[in-house]
Amino acid sequence: MSFPAQPDAASPKAGELRLRARTSELGAARLYAEDAAAAFGLDATACHEFAFAVNEAVTNAIRHGAPDAQGYIRLAVATRADRLTLAVQDYGRFLSSAVDRTISSEDGRGLTMMARMVDVQLCIGRAGTIVRLSKTRASTGPPTELFG
Repeated sequence: MSFPAQPDAASPKAGELRLRARTSELGAARLYAEDAAAAFGLDATACHEFAFAVNEAVTNAIRHGAPDAQGYIRLAVATRADRLTLAVQDYGRFLSSAVDRTISSEDGRGLTMMARMVDVQLCIGRAGTIVRLSKTRASTGPPTELFG
């Protein structure tokens, strides 16, 4: 299942959103995350946590990463069974020493805050950095017998 991006000439595929690497675009990123989470069936608390984590990841991409040649970063949504994942991609070089150095400062808490609300996977490569944020939908089925 994919979720369509907001109508935007900069969005090349359904389920993907390209945003200018500007803090003025954070509202669009949050709305994209909230819409995807609600359409996926996350409850209100989980939707808020998911959107908050996406906001942090996009903020980090804008502040510490680099846009593509046209000035954009990418967001993409995917689902698998009961798991919603949103990836945020920038094209800069991730410096783990910068995170280590700032982990106790006010600017160094984004990854820690995200990890408290969603599962976080950090993928660092030559083409840039991808942060994958995942949330599992609460099961609505009957509980399973563990000992029978």
